Amino acid sequence: MKLVAAAILALSASVSAAGAATIINTDGQAYSLQITEGGEQKEVGIQPGETISECPAGCFVTMPNGDRETLSGSETVEIVGGKASIK
Repeated sequence: MKLVAAAILALSASVSAAGAATIINTDGQAYSLQITEGGEQKEVGIQPGETISECPAGCFVTMPNGDRETLSGSETVEIVGGKASIK
């Protein structure tokens, strides 16, 4: 029974991560993003060259230049020159 519970937990974690938006910082400086997801707001830092996954269920993100975007959880966001582009 413990094995089944562990397998279900591992599967649910991989499904959540697979549906998350990918955010890539191609710049040489760190940035801070404001993320609002499920009514909760948090600040997420992204270092130079770092790639992070956020918003598996969709969210609103305030980008480094102040633009606010809606993400569904399947996008790739690249930060270049302090501006974000969604692909």
